[in-house]
Amino acid sequence: MESSNQQLIENIRNGDIAAFELLYRKYYIYLCLISEHIVRNPSDAEEIVSDVFLRVWKIREKVEITVSIKAYLIKAVYNASLNHLESNRLRNMLTQSLSNSDSELLIWDNNYPLGQLFEDEISEALEQAINALPDACRQIFILSRNDNMKYSEIANKQGISVNTVKTQMKIALARLRETLKDYLTVIILFIFI
Repeated sequence: MESSNQQLIENIRNGDIAAFELLYRKYYIYLCLISEHIVRNPSDAEEIVSDVFLRVWKIREKVEITVSIKAYLIKAVYNASLNHLESNRLRNMLTQSLSNSDSELLIWDNNYPLGQLFEDEISEALEQAINALPDACRQIFILSRNDNMKYSEIANKQGISVNTVKTQMKIALARLRETLKDYLTVIILFIFI
């Protein structure tokens, strides 16, 4: 069993997408249950686990797994889940600390120039980030977010598997999150005001 896990890790390290998909299918649901137990939200848990798998794929060539792959993934999901809880706690503290006058400055309304300026800047940054995505990734993202299509509908329309749609969406969201990280605080403020 350990030798097959070592071979699986080695195949992933060499960029074998089939080996990575096997790992994903083998542990995804189990890891989602662990994360959901911590964060108490199924959709957050799914995103956390997906992010962990995406990070594993990104660092596959240099990742050193000294324990079993299962233990490594459990620890990674556990830490990511705790980080998620901490970032939520900080976000809640930030939104609670805004005074009414601060809120009025940031209202998303044409009557408040600062709010309109932020809205325009964020919209432009988001559009640029979406346009910078690889073609297939961008098309799938737009069909999902702008046209409100389900993954199965996108898969049928594009002639690809639902898993490919999921993978492309994860890549799109990860790239957008990275590209727009400087705007995160402003976006959070607008969402919670």
